[in-house]
Amino acid sequence: MKNSVSLSIPSQKRFVRFALKIVEEATDLVGFDTQKRDEVLNATRELVENGVKHAYPKGEVGIIDLEIRFLPHGLSIEVHDMGLPLDFERIYKTTKGGLKRVEEYVDKLHFTNHGQNGKSFAIFKSHENMEVLEDTMQPYSDLEDNSPSSLKPSSITIRDYQEGDEEAVSRLIYSNYTYSYYKSLFYYPKKIKELNEKGEIFSIVASDAATGVVGHFALVKLPDANCAEIGVAVVHPDFKGHGIMNAMLERVLEKARQIGLDAIFGEAVMLHPFSQRANLSHGFGESALILGIVPNTISLRDKNALHTDKRTAVFVAYKVLRKERKNTIFLPKRYEKLVRKIYMNNGLEISEAKKEDAKAEQKITYEMSSYTNTATLVIDRLSRNIRHTIKHYLMLLYKKHVDMIFADINLMQCAEIDEVVKKLKKEGFVFSGVLFYRRNQDDYMRMQLVNSDNVETKSIVCYSGFCHELLEVINRELSEK
Repeated sequence: MKNSVSLSIPSQKRFVRFALKIVEEATDLVGFDTQKRDEVLNATRELVENGVKHAYPKGEVGIIDLEIRFLPHGLSIEVHDMGLPLDFERIYKTTKGGLKRVEEYVDKLHFTNHGQNGKSFAIFKSHENMEVLEDTMQPYSDLEDNSPSSLKPSSITIRDYQEGDEEAVSRLIYSNYTYSYYKSLFYYPKKIKELNEKGEIFSIVASDAATGVVGHFALVKLPDANCAEIGVAVVHPDFKGHGIMNAMLERVLEKARQIGLDAIFGEAVMLHPFSQRANLSHGFGESALILGIVPNTISLRDKNALHTDKRTAVFVAYKVLRKERKNTIFLPKRYEKLVRKIYMNNGLEISEAKKEDAKAEQKITYEMSSYTNTATLVIDRLSRNIRHTIKHYLMLLYKKHVDMIFADINLMQCAEIDEVVKKLKKEGFVFSGVLFYRRNQDDYMRMQLVNSDNVETKSIVCYSGFCHELLEVINRELSEK
């Protein structure tokens, strides 16, 4: 579980003292001296009393929520309400006390407008020695487990999913991520069973003779494509370092070939280099850097991983299983060098398509992802009024209030690719990479638009030289916006 305590009080003055008693206990728990304890209490009192007095219309009693977080190097307290909106910058500039006093008491003060979900103030006070508050429960991460499959104990069997495994798989997800894993369907044993039966996912498990299921790795099929993502890879903490992860991956690759997939890909979370390194070591080719696709609810407990409160990026790498296809594509002039390099990374030869061979009819759609709160504009072909057509679809997506908007341009059909790129650049899109066999066996070049302040663009870890090159291009384009 997270090191946090949550408290909700009515927006009435008589409950302020009660909330401050809880905060005082928290300061004692972390070992703050008298001065730091009083500073935290004074800052919290200002924020809570401000909420009680001003958050809700006169005569209306609402709720003030407090969340106290015990962080590795300090104490964070967030005060949230669902009351009246406010202009923080205006109030901060005009006030002589209040928020200015809060800022003097603590190391950091942060305001967040959550729109329809209210507003919150968060304060942070540092502490030099917080090791005592580390979780006794440490969800296991296999990020650094490079143990070869040859180390796998004889008691472990790597096999395909069988009916009855589903509950153990859900519990493995929990033991690694608690409830922070963004592919939430894996918390539902019934859904795991149904999707395996339908062939929408193919689960591989590691089963111990005495303990039962102790590992899971899956192929997750893409809709409308003969391609699958590899992932949902977890191993029970007690079986760390026994080569189980690599043994399952070998079976996953075998399964992909067995069911005749064109390609598989992995998305490595860019808070650490380990998954990126693992994908490369198994012959995957680097193809795309996708910003903000991992929600900030996901919690990695590996001490060697970066930690951020924002949505983070993934680095995509492919293993193309069928390379005999003729890759005739429309090359965008702006990104021609990068696109050529990505195809080379994946051992694929290309030839340039001719405009006169393209289909004339228009085809443009969009997709929504509830898992990731992102949207994708899918541009297969554009034959008329490109500027207004793209603008029309983007306006639809802007109204969805998603954190990221992606634009996937069909490299094998979109003869107008240079005009499309030019229009997307004007809207603020930047390069992402190439996604192979993404829809109906066609390849797509992805561009991306950061549509929220909650997307991490700075704290991103790269393992390879090409990753650094791609990140440099993306950062340069972001700075030009």
